[in-house]
Amino acid sequence: MNQKSEIKIGVVVPAGSIVHEREFKRLHNEGVQFRFLGFAYPMNSSDFCTDFAKAMLPPIEEFKAWGAELVLIGCTTATMVCNAESWRTDLEKIAGVPIVTAASASRDAIAAFGAKSLAIASPYGDRANATVATFIKSLGVEIAVLKGQNIDRTLDNWFAQAPRMTGQDALEFSLTVDVPEAQAMYLPCTGVDTLEAIEPFEQRTGKPAFSSVQAGYWASLRRLGFDGRQQGYGRLLEVWDF
Repeated sequence: MNQKSEIKIGVVVPAGSIVHEREFKRLHNEGVQFRFLGFAYPMNSSDFCTDFAKAMLPPIEEFKAWGAELVLIGCTTATMVCNAESWRTDLEKIAGVPIVTAASASRDAIAAFGAKSLAIASPYGDRANATVATFIKSLGVEIAVLKGQNIDRTLDNWFAQAPRMTGQDALEFSLTVDVPEAQAMYLPCTGVDTLEAIEPFEQRTGKPAFSSVQAGYWASLRRLGFDGRQQGYGRLLEVWDF
C-alpha cells in the first residue's frame, strides 16, 4: 500500500455532533488532515434521499475548495436508507473525489471480518434499529441479536443523553447484548462515543468489534491508499489489510 505524505479528508456530520472529531483525534493521524462540517438533517421529508443529497452539497462544495481528496459522510441510518450506488456516485460526480459513507464503511468492515452473524448494540429506538436491521440483512448477514437503548425517543432526550455517553458505557452495554452465536459486535451510531469500547470488548470476548465511526476512518484511509494501522482501537485498525 502506498503511503502518501499528507492527505485531506472532509467529514460531513449531523449538525452539532463532535463524535467524529473527538474520536479521530484519539487516533494517530500523522500525514492526515481532517475537516469536519455539519449538515441539517432533513425532517419530515417526502423524498428523503433527494433532500439528504441536497443537504450534502454545501459541505461538499466547501471541501472541494479546501482540496479534500475524499469525503466521508458520517451518518449511519441516513446512509443506510440512501445506500443505492447511484446515490453515492451522483455525489461523487459533484465532489470530484471518492465518497465513503458510514453505511458503506460498515459493510466493508463486515466483509473484512468475514462475519456472517452480528450482535448489534445501538443507542437507537425501534425505528432506527429497523433501518439498521434492514440494511444488515440486505448484505446477507444474520442478526443474532439487536438491542437499543431508545435514547432517540425524543430530540430533547437525545441531546440530553448522547453527549454524556462514554466508551465505558458502550462497552458495558455491548457486553450485555452479546450472544454466543454472534461472530462480531457492531456499534452503529456516529452520535455517541464508542471507540474506547472496541478493544476491551474484543479482549473480553475474543470476537471482533467495530463501530460506524471507526469503520469510517479505516475505509476512508484505505480508499486513498494510506496505511493507518495502529494498536489500541480494535482489530480492524490493527490488522488493517484483510
